[in-house]
Formats: sequence, C-alpha cells, structure tokens
Amino acid sequence: MNRMRPDIRTRVHRDELRDAVQSVLSQRFGTLCRVKSLRRRRSAYCSSSTLENLDVELSSGRRFRLVFKDLSPRSLLSTARQVRPPFLYRPRREIEIYRRILHPRRFDTPLYYGAIECPEQEKYWLFLERVDGPLLWQRGRLEFWEQAARWLARFHTEFASCRGICDEPSVDHLLFYDERLFSTWVTRAENFLSQKYAARSPHLWRRFYNVTNRYDEVIKRLLQLPTTFIHGEFFPSNIILRETRRGWRICPVDWEIAALGPGLIDLAALTAGNWSREVKARLVNAYRDALEPCNGWPPSMPELMEAVDYCHLHLSVQLLGWSSDWSPPEKHYQNWLGEAFRLAGSLGL
Repeated sequence: MNRMRPDIRTRVHRDELRDAVQSVLSQRFGTLCRVKSLRRRRSAYCSSSTLENLDVELSSGRRFRLVFKDLSPRSLLSTARQVRPPFLYRPRREIEIYRRILHPRRFDTPLYYGAIECPEQEKYWLFLERVDGPLLWQRGRLEFWEQAARWLARFHTEFASCRGICDEPSVDHLLFYDERLFSTWVTRAENFLSQKYAARSPHLWRRFYNVTNRYDEVIKRLLQLPTTFIHGEFFPSNIILRETRRGWRICPVDWEIAALGPGLIDLAALTAGNWSREVKARLVNAYRDALEPCNGWPPSMPELMEAVDYCHLHLSVQLLGWSSDWSPPEKHYQNWLGEAFRLAGSLGL
C-alpha cells in the first residue's frame, strides 16, 4: 500500500539481470532467446520488494515489456525490513501463485514469464508482464469500483471451498486465516496501542481494550465465513485498470500475502475508506450479484453488510497491529483506530 524508495545497494548487476532474462525467456518459449538490449528503470510502485521496469529486445527483434520483482531477503526495502511482521514473509509465495494459480486468460492478471530461484543464495526473482494503466484509486468513477467488486466475486467463486487449489504445492506457501492468525493481530495491536496510549491517552487505550476484551466473538464470526483463496491486500493501490479493446479490465497485483481465508476480507479492503453507507452498499451488492450461489451463500444484503463490517473491523485491528516502529500519516492512523471504535459500536461490541 505504501510506496517506498528502493535501497540502491541491493540493485542486481546488469549482466546478471541480462542473463536471468535470457534464461527465463528461453525456458518460456523453448528456444534460445538472446538479449540484444535491456533497458531498466526503477518502478514508482514499490511496496516491500525492489521493483523494476524492463524493456527487452531480443536478437530476433521481438520486444518485451517486463516487471522484475526481486523477492530475495536482501532486496526487501529498508522500511519493509523494519515494519513488516516477519511471519508474513515467504519469498516463494508470490512466485508460486503466479506460476500455479493465476491464469491470465481467466483472471486478467499479469502474464508470468518465469522466475529464478536459488535458495542456497537466497535469490528469488520474479518476471512478469508489465501492465500499464491507472490504479483504481486514481479513477473516481464508481463503475470501476463496482467492476472490481464483481471481479472479486468471480475470483472467489472460482476457489469456493478452495476447490482447485488445495492439492497445489503453492498451498504450502500461503497464509491461513485461522484462530491463531486472528489472535496474533489482536495481541500485536494491544501491545502497540498500549505503548502508544496507555500513559498518554488512557481513555483511548481503555476504549480499545474494551473492544479487544470481546474480540473472541469477532474471531468466531470470522471463522464462520466461507473460505476461499484471497488476495490479502485488495486495496485500490494494488489494482491496475488495464485498457483493452473490450474496455477497462481489473488487474490485481502484489500477491505477497495471499492466503486461504474469508473472501469478504478482500471486499472489506476494497470498500475501506470514506464511503457513505449507501455507496458501500452498492459495492457490496455488486459483489453479491456476481457470486455463484452455493450452500445458502450469499446471504441477504443486511447479513452480508454485517459480515463485511466484521471483516473491516479485522482489517482495522490488523493495520493497528502492523508495527510499533511505523504508522501511516497521523490522520490515516487515527482513521483505523476510529474505524475500530465505530465498527465495534455498530456490531454491539
């Protein structure tokens, strides 16, 4: 969600990168692909790992526009190393997801060209199609947001009850939203907010403690929701609008903390922010209409809105428990704490 400047000293040497691109493309197309020229530049959209845009021309004349994502431990941006919870990091997760799960023709996600994996050198390089286009948050038209909600519903339906994924080796690399993970975020949020507010603003700390004192009810409700394959950070800053002859298409990127969990967590991320209740209902309804009914799901709109509120409360707690060393700008930080209070109140907690 946050754009960070890459640490220059982690940059891969040009010759090594050229060899890697040549190897990946040769394996992809089953023939030797010699790189004639390679232009590189850092991407402005780094989230946690070093990201570069590559313009490649082969000796055959073919050209490719790639994204090179260095998922190696040494390539983590300095801010990410300081603030991202260590238990979230698995360098092979995103590689396996693109390799085995995300099929571009079905999901409009970036084409996977290949990866370089050398565990003994802690080297994990991912090469993808470069998709140009605005991010969802840069387009204010509600129809694009509704389109994203419908995309999400179709995606979740594809993996309802984790069908088609549970036998994949990639499952070993996914996060799993169980009671332990939900409890971990609550404990972290309590610890960090205690340090921040217990002495300076005891009234805020007491209010948050009252929320977490009944959080077992929230976890129980979350665990009752249908499980599917989820993006994990389906925020508008991770959604590219791809322009095609058929119009704009939804193209989610940055699958670093993809998981098996309640699909509505993704919908809560999409609808987080200063939406009115009416607009939020439109987005939730777009999601609901695109779902494939199964075993009594989806429920009625009031029930679905309440379930999304529970997931939104979880997201608020998760972001509050992200790190003790870093927080978004003050107004954004207060939003998540304020959202936790508002949602807890509306849910009777």
